[in-house]
Amino acid sequence: MVTAVIALVALTGVGLMFHNPSGRSVGGLRRWLDECGLHRIAVGTIAVALAVLAVTVAGIVSVLVPIPVLAPLAGVAGLAIPIATLDAARTRRRVLAESRWPDVIDAIRMAIRSGVPLHEALESVVAQVPTDWRVAWNDATSSLARGASVANALMRLRATLAEPIADRVCESIIIATEMGGTELPRVLEELARSTREEIRIRREATSRQSWVRHAARLGAAAPWLVVVLLGSRPENRTAFTSAAGVSLLVACAGATVVAYIVMTAMGRLPEARRWVRDD
Repeated sequence: MVTAVIALVALTGVGLMFHNPSGRSVGGLRRWLDECGLHRIAVGTIAVALAVLAVTVAGIVSVLVPIPVLAPLAGVAGLAIPIATLDAARTRRRVLAESRWPDVIDAIRMAIRSGVPLHEALESVVAQVPTDWRVAWNDATSSLARGASVANALMRLRATLAEPIADRVCESIIIATEMGGTELPRVLEELARSTREEIRIRREATSRQSWVRHAARLGAAAPWLVVVLLGSRPENRTAFTSAAGVSLLVACAGATVVAYIVMTAMGRLPEARRWVRDD
């Protein structure tokens, strides 16, 4: 439990440092949280919550399986699991966005071709965008209707959506309107076509690599479930609490991490980069 208390103090300190809004060192983490859909939550709040969760998991494991070395290892896993869960939510968010964008772009293009203003064209597709985007989407259309510049309204929108295709759509509209707007329907038509082609290729590649990711998760979790089951029996604890047993568990934990990273790297496609973003 001493290890758990030290970890809580250290991670709380890190969380308080992250809470400094002027810090540039957490810019990448801030973007990652935005892409997970957590743009309203401070980085420090997430860091402190993860620290508390890690200490809680370590404490529970130390009570259920009284093998000293397992408590800090469980604390690390208590950090890794929610981070992996957030990353999975980020991936689902991007996949949902990808599935919606081509139709949204086409609807905006057709509305503009019919002669309606840009804010009405954007307002007409609000029902087609993902639910968690609608507040930001309505804010952008309201700003445009009140006379705000297209660049300012769409830059705020793309910062909130925090998604690669959103960056392209917003920047394409900004550039086309600055050039007069006459080419905007053609630009959107080409953007919808290229987006559909990119999504098709990415889905095919992802489906072929999915077995690698599932194998990595199963391979990482299965041995430790066996360790927990063995450690729950008093006659096995002596072996795990010896110097050799502790060394073995630590070495196995390191091997698990390395193997999981390698396997997931093999099964992960390069992400679509956000070429246009506000740092």
